[in-house]
Amino acid sequence: MSLFTVEIEKTYRRWRTYIGFAVILAAVLLLEVIIKLNEPQMSRAFSGGLNADFLISGHILNAWVITAFIMNSLYIHVPFLIALVAGDMVSSEATSGTLRFMLIRPPSRTKIISAKFLAMLFYTASLIVFFGILSVGLGLIFFGGGDLVKFQPGLPHIVVLPAHIAASRTGMAFLAAILSMSVVGSLAFLFSTLADNSIGPIIGSIAVVIISFILGNLPFEFTESLRPYLFTTYMGIWQLLLDNPIQWSIVGKYALALLGYDTVFFGIAYYVFVRKDIKS
Repeated sequence: MSLFTVEIEKTYRRWRTYIGFAVILAAVLLLEVIIKLNEPQMSRAFSGGLNADFLISGHILNAWVITAFIMNSLYIHVPFLIALVAGDMVSSEATSGTLRFMLIRPPSRTKIISAKFLAMLFYTASLIVFFGILSVGLGLIFFGGGDLVKFQPGLPHIVVLPAHIAASRTGMAFLAAILSMSVVGSLAFLFSTLADNSIGPIIGSIAVVIISFILGNLPFEFTESLRPYLFTTYMGIWQLLLDNPIQWSIVGKYALALLGYDTVFFGIAYYVFVRKDIKS
């Protein structure tokens, strides 16, 4: 059995691994049921006043519109669920003493930390895939399909994605969301290598995410100069894939920035782990 398989098995044996799945299940189901029960009012809200300027035929609410809305509502909260598991990957084993036992066996520290990091990425991807399947699946059941209409107050344009490409664009958006959330997981994983308990890495990574979001949204000259260096600036990459046409140059820039943060966070975590003095 490979180290990666072992780490996956250990990850999915922990009860906290399923907190994220349970929270997403409850949140998505609750949101979609509430929208369904208040469909007339929500249709008016989602149209954003478009009825005054455009002739809209049929229902504006459908699986793709609802899914985009839910992604926009929860993408700030999902990082907390990622941190619960990623911040526990190394520190929990340092606390229990199993990490020291692992290090006296043949696999090198490089292989161990790499397997744990890949397991963290696998968990992140599985959580986002679950999020996507649940959102789209319930949306199709409750609202059916249709065109994806994206309207944001304050912007001078609306985006309409025809039904035949809405599904593929939504899938691309969730793939981008995996990359986006992997940075949060990498940060929590880094903190996990620095601590001997899980509380510090989880709280620390969540605190960094919150502070970065706040700094990135303050309308001051100083904070605007910081914005290009904050990883939260690039976490909305998935929204770019719902534009028409897609601005691939910007998507590429965001993707490279996120991959860069993943690489840096893992690089520091690797440096810390291979030199870490495991005493218990």
